[in-house]
Amino acid sequence: MKTFRLCSLMILFDEDLKSNEEIKGKEIPLVEGLIINKEEAEKNWLLEAVLDPEWEEFFREYKDKEQSLMTEVTITKRTNDPATLVCDVKSVNQLENHISVHLEGVLVVKKEDLSDMLIKNLIEEGFEGKALYNEYRKRKKDRGRAIQGILTNAYEQVKEKGYYTSDTQK
Repeated sequence: MKTFRLCSLMILFDEDLKSNEEIKGKEIPLVEGLIINKEEAEKNWLLEAVLDPEWEEFFREYKDKEQSLMTEVTITKRTNDPATLVCDVKSVNQLENHISVHLEGVLVVKKEDLSDMLIKNLIEEGFEGKALYNEYRKRKKDRGRAIQGILTNAYEQVKEKGYYTSDTQK
């Protein structure tokens, strides 16, 4: 197992997702965070997020409903490329001034996957040669919109593989 500092945690929402619509995200402000790579073939990760108490109800609801959530995390430093995980809330514990949320997740999209998917999408859009290179660099730098389609595809693939559950699927 390898342990890293969890630098950021974003929950990706899929409510009322229509074709070509962006997946909405909500940055969860961390007080402290830890992420453990269990180094298993299934790409399982354990996360602990220490948060302000205002987040307790939000995470308890996911736990009580046994509903999976799609997350985007960065480790070690915020400037690193994020990884996308599908997580289940395992516990929500009260601390003296904060809460501790334990998540278990499966890695579904990592940096290399995003780059591969981005270049594939650009080729499908008809880019080639120098224009392909320039557009790739532009979209990679401006992660936001370019990555939305990739995340949407990852979200659909995860649902197909059975990693992701939501209220509507139960």
